[in-house]
Parts: sequence; C-alpha cells; structure tokens
Amino acid sequence: MPRQGRPRLDRPETLTARALEQIALQLTGHARAVVSDVRRRADQLPKGSGPKALADVVLREAEGRLSAPIEGTVRCVQNRARLVRALYERLDRLDAAAPV
Repeated sequence: MPRQGRPRLDRPETLTARALEQIALQLTGHARAVVSDVRRRADQLPKGSGPKALADVVLREAEGRLSAPIEGTVRCVQNRARLVRALYERLDRLDAAAPV
C-alpha cells in the first residue's frame, strides 16, 4: 500500500503546481533576505573595489531574476534555488574580502 504524507522532493512529478509555487515563494523570500545581506556587506567596501563591483553585478542580476513571475514548475523552483546559492556564494566572498 502506498505511503501517504508529504510529497517527496526527489520526485518532482509528485509535487503539485501549488506545492511548487509555495516552494518558489519561500525561496523568493529567502533570496530577498540574502540580497539585503549582500547589499549591506557590499556597502561596507570601498567604492571601486573589485568585490564591491562584482556584488553590484550579482545584485542587479538577482533583482532581475526575482522580478520574473513565480510559476508552479520545477524549473522555476530550481532557478530560485540556484539564485539563493549564488547569493550565498557572493556573501561568502564578501565576508572574505571585508576589512577586519
């Protein structure tokens, strides 16, 4: 007898469009929070520094990607997850470049 309960994330075909939309919404909120952290850290760096310039590029790209409408698709969820990962990578690099 099949087990009832939460959908399995390793099997996207079992997720409904509504569930995927909810996941995308959560990732969007998380991405916006990390954008805020990246912006705050980048603003602490000197103008014209390489890490600040790269952070500005990542922030512009993130805003563009976050402005795209949310869809109840695996592709949308994957794109939002990739964005969150890229933002965290930039945040880690900014932490490494921050003056002590």
